[in-house]
Amino acid sequence: MEILSFEFEWYLRDYFFRINNSNGREFKRLFDSDEVCHFMKENYLKYRNWNIKEITELFSSVISNLNNRNVLIVKKANGEIILKSKFERKQCKNCFYINYLASSELPNCHRCKSDNLKDFPSKK
Repeated sequence: MEILSFEFEWYLRDYFFRINNSNGREFKRLFDSDEVCHFMKENYLKYRNWNIKEITELFSSVISNLNNRNVLIVKKANGEIILKSKFERKQCKNCFYINYLASSELPNCHRCKSDNLKDFPSKK
């Protein structure tokens, strides 16, 4: 289950990053849990064959963890998720893992814990 959560968190962070870095969009802070789960199922090949209940359970676990790490806020009463900041995409220079980091987080690689990160893709 730990590997599933780790992978799902990466895809979820990727989703938040992509939504907020689309051309011409303002920073979207507020998300609906059901909407995100359906998006994950429809747009990420890895989750297409999963049923929505499986995705929702994993989503709840990962969102709770991100809430505890002060990356976002969860309003359980109405299923809203509030991002505290935009996500930045960084690549670890040691293990080459692509990280999506909120500005409130320490800039460490999620895989190897290194702080040796660079912008991805690199700015020319």
